[in-house]
Amino acid sequence: MHAKAPAKLNIFLKITGFRGSYHEIVSRFIRYEVLYDEIAFVPGRYERFEIEGTPEIPREKNIIYKAFCALNAATGNPKIIDFFFSHKVHVTKRIPQGAGLGGGSSDAAAFLKLANEHIGLGLSPKELAAIGAQIGADVPFFIYGFEAANVRGIGEIIEPFADDIPPIEPKLLPIHCDTAAVYANWRKKFADTLHIGLAEHLAQMTSRRILSTIAPYEANDLYASAADLCPELKKYQESWFLSGSGSTIFRSRDESDSHQ
Repeated sequence: MHAKAPAKLNIFLKITGFRGSYHEIVSRFIRYEVLYDEIAFVPGRYERFEIEGTPEIPREKNIIYKAFCALNAATGNPKIIDFFFSHKVHVTKRIPQGAGLGGGSSDAAAFLKLANEHIGLGLSPKELAAIGAQIGADVPFFIYGFEAANVRGIGEIIEPFADDIPPIEPKLLPIHCDTAAVYANWRKKFADTLHIGLAEHLAQMTSRRILSTIAPYEANDLYASAADLCPELKKYQESWFLSGSGSTIFRSRDESDSHQ
């Protein structure tokens, strides 16, 4: 019983408003399957819900544990607790933390889908996405499994997009960008203008066109904030795009881009 939990890239990310302490966005998510974690359920006898493979994260702060709690609360199905007395969760981590690749959210989504399948909960993708949205803004995208989608609101609105995605060259920098800190810094220093019109324009463009015609620092509203907190990013702002709140950067490998 195992599943892959792929990474994602944000081709663009525009902040369009606020919802309390949350930020409303419009963003193009693409699934990046070359890089993935793996989630497995391993049989045994356990006295409590056990997660193996992420020792640096306390169980109560692990997003997979939060997904387990949310799933149990939403369904009240006793089969969930019974199942995890006889199975532990093993995580094989390949997606680095603080990289803007959605690794934790993808792990949570893979856990929810795997539990739904093997415990026989019968939940629809929409129901799983609603549970996932309670624990992480990116989780619903991974629940649905679209290759590309425009993601809106605080991550709960997923619109599949018939995209044209060029080959992507990612660069995983040895920098940890704290998502909450990057958003908080953006609100403090860079929230003077909301580019709602540009957000809607980008939402209609293919990823290939965005990567070949839009400046990287214009495509992602969080770029300036992330670079402010992690100055190493500044030298990449002209030619490399930033995924999410960083620190992973990427660009198109499509040779035709260099001629446009």
